[in-house]
Amino acid sequence: MMTKFNTAKAIEFLLARGHLPVLYWLKRDILEVPVDREVKNMRKFAARVRILETQKPDGSWWEKRSDTPVHWERTLYRVETLRNLSRLYDYGCTIREEGVQKAVNFLVNLQSKEGDFRGTVLNEHTPTFHALTLEMLCRYGLDKDRRVQKGFRWILANRQRDGGWALYLQSASRPVARSSARSRSNPRGQPFKPRRTQPFSHHVTGIVLRALAESPTWKNSKEARQAGERLLSSFFCDEVFGDRTFPSDWERICYPFWNIDILGCLDSLSKVGFGTDDETIQKGLEWLQKKQNSQGFWECGNKKAGLEDDLWVTLAVLRVLKRFDLLRA
Repeated sequence: MMTKFNTAKAIEFLLARGHLPVLYWLKRDILEVPVDREVKNMRKFAARVRILETQKPDGSWWEKRSDTPVHWERTLYRVETLRNLSRLYDYGCTIREEGVQKAVNFLVNLQSKEGDFRGTVLNEHTPTFHALTLEMLCRYGLDKDRRVQKGFRWILANRQRDGGWALYLQSASRPVARSSARSRSNPRGQPFKPRRTQPFSHHVTGIVLRALAESPTWKNSKEARQAGERLLSSFFCDEVFGDRTFPSDWERICYPFWNIDILGCLDSLSKVGFGTDDETIQKGLEWLQKKQNSQGFWECGNKKAGLEDDLWVTLAVLRVLKRFDLLRA
């Protein structure tokens, strides 16, 4: 039997804090009440205004630092652009916002002829950055854009034989740093192809699933279902790559969903059609229920997290519970 969540207490906690963006999404997505006043006030929300004011003319964001190696500059400003687009979405921005349009154009222009969005390791394929970009473009309603669909076709054509996705490294013994160094020494060289026999990575597969889950075109596809099954088979497991094991962050729940944790994975799985009849999903939900504290909210797992981070995580939990039909106000 599924454990009951004290969602009423969580909702009361969020309402009492009165954080404008969280209140907006709580009313819109959970309580389903009018949000006209919040929409108007969000246009003047200080954090939203500040982000838009610091945008570069080309649509990107990043403040140059003297201690940043030249070869990492490209990585940092592209990742920061993704992060700020995510924040702007949470602060109520839509594709109609001029700053959002400029940022979207900046990201779209990173697409290669093959169809992938390049961004973090010079000329190498980066499936995680690619999937994060697809996810963000879909959040802003661009699922039907031909470039976005080209991006989905690319990622689906570059799966491992086991149905998941992995990092594109030449061999299990070749570390990422050496691979990156090879790219820097030959920035115009052709990216190497992945070894299709390499086992899937739950980290990469989980990020790809988030993109599929955000796409109206792909979220109900057999490819999304297969990716979800691959991800479920890895719940609470460490990442294994070759003869090395890497600790995972399944239990460090955070928002925005950037890495892979239980909350983010349940969010994606709830969007692509999985239900609470799945035993592994039940296990994840039971773990989540135990993490609700006595005040009714869930704490963000980041070391530097504050109350605002906890509010966003709690909102994310409520969204998941609503999709799984477990919301009891």
